[in-house]
Amino acid sequence: MIKLSIYTKLAIGFAAIIAIMILSNAYVLFELNVVANGAKNILTSNVRTQELARQLHPAVQNENEYAEKYLISNDDAYFSLFIETSKEIAKNINLLFETLSSDEDRLLIENLQKTHASIVVSMQPENHKQIAHNENQNQIRLENKRLMLDSLDLLIRKSHFSIGREMARIESTITRSGKIALLLIAGTLFTAVTTALIIARTITRPIGQLIRGTEQIAQGNFEEILVSSHDEIAQLASAVNEMSTKINETNELKAQMMQQISHELKTPLQAMQSAHDVLMISGSATETRLRMLAAIKRSIDKITDFSMQYLDLAKIETGAMQYKRTLSDIHKIVTPVVDEAKLVAASKNIQIELTAVAVPRVLVDMEKVSIIINNLISNAIKYTREKGKINVSIGLSDLGVQVAIKDSGIGINPEELPNVFNRFYQASNIEKIKSNGSGVGLAIVKAYTEGQGGKVLAESIPDQGSTFKIVFPIEDNQNKISHV
Repeated sequence: MIKLSIYTKLAIGFAAIIAIMILSNAYVLFELNVVANGAKNILTSNVRTQELARQLHPAVQNENEYAEKYLISNDDAYFSLFIETSKEIAKNINLLFETLSSDEDRLLIENLQKTHASIVVSMQPENHKQIAHNENQNQIRLENKRLMLDSLDLLIRKSHFSIGREMARIESTITRSGKIALLLIAGTLFTAVTTALIIARTITRPIGQLIRGTEQIAQGNFEEILVSSHDEIAQLASAVNEMSTKINETNELKAQMMQQISHELKTPLQAMQSAHDVLMISGSATETRLRMLAAIKRSIDKITDFSMQYLDLAKIETGAMQYKRTLSDIHKIVTPVVDEAKLVAASKNIQIELTAVAVPRVLVDMEKVSIIINNLISNAIKYTREKGKINVSIGLSDLGVQVAIKDSGIGINPEELPNVFNRFYQASNIEKIKSNGSGVGLAIVKAYTEGQGGKVLAESIPDQGSTFKIVFPIEDNQNKISHV
C-alpha cells in the first residue's frame, strides 16, 4: 500500500482535475482550429475562383466584340484592343488555374485555355482575312466564345455550390464540436466531482473512525482505534491509541489504588465500630459520653460510606460493576428513601414533598436506584438553605419513567452545569452554603443510571434552585401499571 500524505492526495486530485480540463479544452480548440483553417483555405479558394471567373466573363464578351469590329472595319485599333484583352484573359485564366485544386476543375480550365488559344490564333493577320469571308469560321469563333462563357458560368456555379457545401460542413462541425464540448464539460465536471468525493472520502472516513474511537475512549472503552488510512490521520490515530493505552493503564492503577485504600480502611473501620459498640454497652451513660459516641458513629458511617462509594467507582471504571435488574415498581423504591430523607431535612426545616402518578414498572437494580435517589435528595438537602423546599415527582416522559428532584437551593452556574457529574467536581458557588461533600455522589448517580440503560438530566438557575431527573426506559413487552 502506497503511503500518501493528505497534501499529496489533494495535489494529485487537483492536478488530475486540471489536466482533464486542459485536455478537454485543448481538444475542442484543436477541432475548431482545424475547421477554421479548412474553411479559410476552401472559402478563400472558392471566393477567388468566383472573382476571377466573374472578371473573365465580361472580358470574353469584350474580346469577341473587338474581334468582330476588327473583322468588319479592319481597324488596327480594334485589333490592338483585342490583343490587349486577350492577354488579360490569358493571365486571369492562368491565375484561375492556380486557385483550383480538383482535377476536374483543372481540366475545365485547360479546355478553356485551348479554346481561348484557338480564338487568338484565328485572329492572327495571316488568318483573319480568311475568317472575315468564311461564315463557317465565324460560327466556330462564336461557338468557342459560347463555350468559354458556359465554362465560366459552370465554374461560378460549382464555386458557389462548394461555398454552400463548405458552410454547411462548417455549421455541422461547429454543432458537433459544441455537443462534444458540452459532453467534455459534463464529463470533466463529473470526473472532478467524483475525484473530489473520492479524495474527501479517503480523508473523512478515517477521521470519522478516529472520532468514533475517541468517543469510545471518552466512554471508557480503550480498545485500539483502527483507521483505513496511511497518512497523517493514521499517525494521529497511532498517537491517540498510545494515549488511550496510557490512560487505561493510569485508570487501572487508580482503580487498584482505590480498591486497596477501600480494603485497607475496612479493617480499622470494623475495629472502630466494634470499639464503639463496646463503649455503648459499658460504662456510665452520661450525656457527654453519649454525644461523643454519636459523633464517633457518624464519622465511622461517613468514612464507611465514602469507602464504599470509592470502591463502586473503582468497579465502574474497571467494568466490574454488576447490576441485579428486576422488573420493579419505582414507587416502592422512591417512597422509603423520601421518608428517610424527611427526617434529615427536618433538622434544616426543609420541606420534602412526593408527587406521583401511575407509571409502568421498569427493569432496574432496586438497590442501585435507591442509592441514586438517596444521593440526589441528599445533594438537594445539602445545597438548600433552611426553610427551603424539595419536590420529588414520579411520572412519564418521552424517554420513559422519570423521577425528578427539584430544590430551591443555591443553584449552579450554566457554564458549570455539564461538569457536575464529573468525579470530585464541586461548583464554584459552594461557599454560599456550608458543605463538606466529596464530589462523588453525582458521579455515582450518572454511572448507576447509565449502567442500567437510563439517562440523567440536570437543569439549574443560580440562586433559584436545581432540578435533577433520572429516566429509565420502559420495556416493550411490559405494560403493567403500578398505582400509588
